[in-house]
Amino acid sequence: MRSTNPSIKPTVVIAGAATFGALAALISLLAPPVIQPSFPILFYLKFDLAEIVDVTAFLIFGPIAGLVTATVHATILTAAPGGAGPFGASLKFLSVLSTYGGLIVASRLGRHKLLKTGSIMTVSGVLTRVVIMTLVNYLYLIVLAQVVFGVNYSYFAQLTLSAVGINLTGDGFVFYILGLTAIFNAIHAVFSIVVSLVLVNAILTRAPQLVAGREWIRRTLTLPWASKSP
Repeated sequence: MRSTNPSIKPTVVIAGAATFGALAALISLLAPPVIQPSFPILFYLKFDLAEIVDVTAFLIFGPIAGLVTATVHATILTAAPGGAGPFGASLKFLSVLSTYGGLIVASRLGRHKLLKTGSIMTVSGVLTRVVIMTLVNYLYLIVLAQVVFGVNYSYFAQLTLSAVGINLTGDGFVFYILGLTAIFNAIHAVFSIVVSLVLVNAILTRAPQLVAGREWIRRTLTLPWASKSP
């Protein structure tokens, strides 16, 4: 039977989201490079384990908590010494939000068992992230990075490519950068969503009363533990 319990209390949502956001920021700042490797060729793109925390918060506490978590994460990355700064933190923030968009779309496509749910979420998350972030990266590359953040993204990207023997200009350069970044975002979305689903499934299987049976994913999707009343 589907749980009829109301949503998690706002105070629990905010507290949980803030905690998850701070944890995500600490992972981004302190995790060694060996577990946050760079993407080949575009070495400034890094696979960030902290996204698992962001997505996990979303799956447990819901969209509002996910937004708060991503905001706390990005804010700390912007302000902390050695962080990504406003430019990198804003791209991270938008990447996470675009992934959330796919999870929301998936939740509107019916209730399914774990494997199908995970597959739909992953495909939807990849599509929304790749489409949205390709547009975002185009805008950043062409104008926003320089105008808003004072960062010459285009020049930096060209230097990165030239360091590995790839010299492109004009449209060829733009398409190459956007194409590689889209591949990175697709891989990252798959990693973040799949690992988060496995983690949430493990947590809620072993601790079904974590938030009194009111987890967002429990109320929205059909999973092995979703039919258990708290």
